[in-house]
Amino acid sequence: MTKNIDRHISAFKGELKKLYGLRPGYLFLDLTLGDGGHTEEALKSGCRVVSFDVDGEAIKRATTYIKDFQPIIIDGMDENAWVPKDFVWIIIQSNFIKVTEISERLSLPDFDGVIADLGPSQFQILSEGRGFSFSGNEPLDMRLDQTIGVTATDLLAVLNEGELVELFSMADEPFAKPIARIIAKQRQIAPIITTKQLSDLITRIKKFRTEGRIHPATKVFMALRMAVNLERENIRLLLPQLPGLLKKDGLVGIISFHSGEDKFVKDFIDDSETKGIISAINEKPIEPSIQELSISQRTRSAKLRLAKKII
Repeated sequence: MTKNIDRHISAFKGELKKLYGLRPGYLFLDLTLGDGGHTEEALKSGCRVVSFDVDGEAIKRATTYIKDFQPIIIDGMDENAWVPKDFVWIIIQSNFIKVTEISERLSLPDFDGVIADLGPSQFQILSEGRGFSFSGNEPLDMRLDQTIGVTATDLLAVLNEGELVELFSMADEPFAKPIARIIAKQRQIAPIITTKQLSDLITRIKKFRTEGRIHPATKVFMALRMAVNLERENIRLLLPQLPGLLKKDGLVGIISFHSGEDKFVKDFIDDSETKGIISAINEKPIEPSIQELSISQRTRSAKLRLAKKII
């Protein structure tokens, strides 16, 4: 069951057409469909679009929001799938790390533009029963793909205190050590199996120490979500594939939401630039405009790096 959750507002959606030069006939690859904000912007600009998402619920939501276009939906594991050459919109249900393999199998042409938004959608965070939200009381699951075997509860049970510190620090949690310590003490008494249990422990440590309107548990929940879904490993596997998906002069954009992810992206672009494969469009990441922040504060930590394929 899910709440009646407002549509997630994709970061930089309003600037996508200008940044990419979207136009009729442009072939656009959206590696993180979510609620379909970037895909919809491209479709309305006359582009042909291929969208990826591993989350079946996200695909259902996107197709209800984008009413003017009917997609061809493909299971990424279907070896017999095919697409017409004149397709307008294809959705592929698969982890984006398989994008090269699936693109080759489906004989997709090289793309004019690619985008990967590495943040979760608001739907995923607030969905009931999935363990992403610290505002309710539900099992600590956090799996986007239900075929994954390890849950957040499993990680909290098996990682030692030092490993928990390292995990939370990767999400820029300044109180990683005391939070890891209280988790280690609590699980000796009883396992931590619900979102409320974990949220209450974190709030106990960070009471009166959290700035602004960010919930005290935000960064720890982010770190667990990333670990459960192997997000860092998947980013490392995805990045080297991106240039090969593009036409010459094609653009790739990657949106990250914390310093660790942005460093991965920056290092990848710098290394590829040294090898003469791509050229960075922006030296520093693009941040949301004041106008965008007035519409949605959820994008406040978003950073976009753009690069052009030069060979």
